Amino acid sequence: MIEDEETALKPADHDRARDDDLLLYDYFKYLTSMVLLTLGGVLIVMKDFDPDDVKPQMVIITLVIISSAGVLAFGGSGEIVRSRVTGTPASRSLKLARSGAPSLLAFGIGLFLAMFIDSLVK
Repeated sequence: MIEDEETALKPADHDRARDDDLLLYDYFKYLTSMVLLTLGGVLIVMKDFDPDDVKPQMVIITLVIISSAGVLAFGGSGEIVRSRVTGTPASRSLKLARSGAPSLLAFGIGLFLAMFIDSLVK
């Protein structure tokens, strides 16, 4: 009887995998939203900058890095959906998206802040 209770309390492996997928899917949705908000903020702030203060190439590089984070996050959520619909395991690209998307977003925001602070100092 005790063994039955312990077995009933332990979640099945497929339930845990399902919970992990749902958590990761929400994480990717959150990252995608953060990227869109960040891109909007960068574009709003950059429209008031003088091209002499900030190099346009740096702005483009920053936008590409932040956008890449969004592409990885959106691709990661798509991979989770594909995996669940087809019943196949997720590809290795999911691990890349899980670590790459927040890293690129953080790097892009840092680059933008460096340009912003540098333009204020000039």
